Amino acid sequence: RVLLGEGKKALALSSDSPFSVKDASSAVYQLAPGAYQLGPALKLKVDPAQPAKALPGPLVFLPGATPLKYAGKEYRGQLQVNPGKSALQIVNSVGLEPYLYGVVPSEMPSTWAPEALKAQAVAARSYALATRQVAAPFDVFSDTRSQMYLGVSNESQAATAAVDLTKGQVLFYGGTIAKTFFSSTS
Repeated sequence: RVLLGEGKKALALSSDSPFSVKDASSAVYQLAPGAYQLGPALKLKVDPAQPAKALPGPLVFLPGATPLKYAGKEYRGQLQVNPGKSALQIVNSVGLEPYLYGVVPSEMPSTWAPEALKAQAVAARSYALATRQVAAPFDVFSDTRSQMYLGVSNESQAATAAVDLTKGQVLFYGGTIAKTFFSSTS
């Protein structure tokens, strides 16, 4: 669960293919391709012939044949919008390996040697697991508070191959998954 944004007065989600949204009562609504604006009241136009209606939150947007989009970027998995009293939070629910597809090329140039990309994949996987915030509404941040995660549009074949070739590999220290700190210069 990756925090993509918080404290938003409004946000827009979109998809290039039909997709759906599930509300807190587990009602599922089919949505046509396009952009949808949301505010804290979670009013959404789920029927083109009807006005927008408030849905009980949180709302979980489920992708169709193409990834969901938020803030100009495409994301694998689902996008959950959590309402607050006057602001919104958006969280991307995505598997660990697909998450790393968007992290590794965001933390290291994809033109670097395959072995360096594989080392970065193991370090990024270890760091994500060792530092996740299980009790929070999200596990990791999408920025340098955790690791840079820029979604599908930043993925590369070389980085994806490195993630796939190291699938499930993590580093341990003292019997637990190591906090594998890294930066742009180390």
